[in-house]
Amino acid sequence: MKNKEIFKLFLVLIFFSLSGGIYYNFQEIWLAENGLSVSSISIVYSLCALITVSSIFLCSNIIKQNKIKKFACIFLFIKSFTIFSLFLLNNSGYNVIIKFLIMVDYALDVEIYACIYPMISLISKSDKIYAARGLTYSFVYYLGVALSALLLGKMIGGFKINNNIYVLIGAILSLLSLLVLLFTDLDKYNKADKSERNLLFKLLGKIKKDKISIMYLISSLVGQISYSCVLGMQISLLVNLYGVTSQIASMIYLVLGISASVFGFIVLWKLTFKNNYVNISIKLLGRAIVYFLALVFSKNIFYVIALIYPAFTAESHTHIIDAPYINRYEDKFQLAYCNLKDMTSYAGKALGVLICGIGITYGIKYIFGFALAFVTIQLILCYTCLYLRNKEGKEVAL
Repeated sequence: MKNKEIFKLFLVLIFFSLSGGIYYNFQEIWLAENGLSVSSISIVYSLCALITVSSIFLCSNIIKQNKIKKFACIFLFIKSFTIFSLFLLNNSGYNVIIKFLIMVDYALDVEIYACIYPMISLISKSDKIYAARGLTYSFVYYLGVALSALLLGKMIGGFKINNNIYVLIGAILSLLSLLVLLFTDLDKYNKADKSERNLLFKLLGKIKKDKISIMYLISSLVGQISYSCVLGMQISLLVNLYGVTSQIASMIYLVLGISASVFGFIVLWKLTFKNNYVNISIKLLGRAIVYFLALVFSKNIFYVIALIYPAFTAESHTHIIDAPYINRYEDKFQLAYCNLKDMTSYAGKALGVLICGIGITYGIKYIFGFALAFVTIQLILCYTCLYLRNKEGKEVAL
């Protein structure tokens, strides 16, 4: 990587994503060990997503372009402290505090990740870098998942590796991410602008006049509902519906995650077709087809395919489906727009996870019915956005 500050930011991302992979992999099981039922966990995760929407809205108005690094450092410090507190609270019986800290951590995690690309874009902005950021996060995250699955139950230095040890490791890795970011120099790339107050509201004013942005945000909302309906609680779904152990469920999750990351890199560098309607269809039309088959035939084989395909394509084609719409906005609006996109996505995730939790309890067939409806809407919106962008004829800085 030519620019050493971009390299440092990717190193921040690597420690951050490795922390997430190790810490979040067995979080559902860790919560169950602390006395929470599957339905309670699904409600907690839904509330996490809803709280995240509110926190993102707040951060969009507080965080300015020249303050992104400062806020990211603060968030990483609080996140490290929050995760360490959860480590100390394991099996304490203080489940109300545990639920609260889980929600705080979730909101922080999302906002930290949202800050990464705007910091990178201060130095260099492109659709491929945007996609590379997401793929790097995903690949390292699943390496963390692999480590946690392989080491669970093992004895190292007289300590038995359990789910709570992973919480401690997550806190340490978050702290390492903070240390690298502290030594990353972004000051020379910052362009202070006195007009940066109330950026989110100024951005909303621009979006009202921009049909492409409106349709893209709606597609992000319904797309996340669709995806989370099926894969919002992967570990719990595999454990409760198919009777596999948490370790086997984690390994399945791992294989799918790494496969998705590898496929995403292949698509980014070697397998992107010139016709973007084809690229969109591979990801979204393919999902609609497998959801339809699962809904109509209600057989385990079709259920498995309908779980595998969206997971396998989760990380691909972001340089076609997402990046062009993020990069249409100039630097000072970059974080605000990333945050707005995340607000819609996490609102969708809240609903999708809730549907997933209900489906685990009452019947998996209903999950695929909802997923099919929402992915069909997403597909139509993505085709329309692409048509309007092609009609626009060139990149427009908003």
